Amino acid sequence: MTPYYRPTVLDDIHELAPRMRKSDVEEIAASSGVVPEQALFLSFLAGAETHSIIAPDGEIIGMFGVVPTQDPMVGVPWMLASDRLPEIRKHFLPQSLEWVEKVNKQFPILTNYVDKRNTKAIRWLRYLGFQFPQLIEDFGVEKKPFYEFVRTNHV
Repeated sequence: MTPYYRPTVLDDIHELAPRMRKSDVEEIAASSGVVPEQALFLSFLAGAETHSIIAPDGEIIGMFGVVPTQDPMVGVPWMLASDRLPEIRKHFLPQSLEWVEKVNKQFPILTNYVDKRNTKAIRWLRYLGFQFPQLIEDFGVEKKPFYEFVRTNHV
């Protein structure tokens, strides 16, 4: 079976949370102070759309989505995953770029923050066309350095 993504169901949160990669767990703790299951659940509830990434063996290896803001032009993209995500890189990279381009038409401004230590996520975000306009040295509850990332679609 080829890896794919589909709309998230509640059970996906319980499956992914205990297997989330260390870099994502650290990023969640540093920014908001919540545990993985809370972060996934809150993102699922707030999301305009939330998807689960399914490995060829059927295991949930990631979740991603976009959360709307009070400004209808701005969306907050996010992704949390397990250490298995690199196994499907060949399939996931073009799918993720296609999804971001589609969502960027709905929300002309996509923006969020990424932990400076999360170098793999930063590399992926660059591939997706995000810019990094500023480093915030004391972001979140742990006051760690985070980059703001932004992707705009001028329509």
